[in-house]
Amino acid sequence: MYRLIEEQQAGNQTATSFCQQRGIKLGTFNYWLRKKKQDVEPSSSFIAIDTNAATQGEAELIYPNGVRLRLENFDAHKIRQLINLV
Repeated sequence: MYRLIEEQQAGNQTATSFCQQRGIKLGTFNYWLRKKKQDVEPSSSFIAIDTNAATQGEAELIYPNGVRLRLENFDAHKIRQLINLV
């Protein structure tokens, strides 16, 4: 589908006429178009965490879907070690 999206965007046809010509449902095309944009554009909802700024304390991560992860008495040095293991 990504190839078809790129083909449509490179031409001068509307998405509607492009889909009609190729027998693709417009809803399906739009779904894949949104998915492609999400894959290409990084989420601006996340920010970098400077683990050098604090060594111990509390932190709370809030994900875009509303889930909250509270870290109490965390050790930034240990978190850096865990990240480096991956």
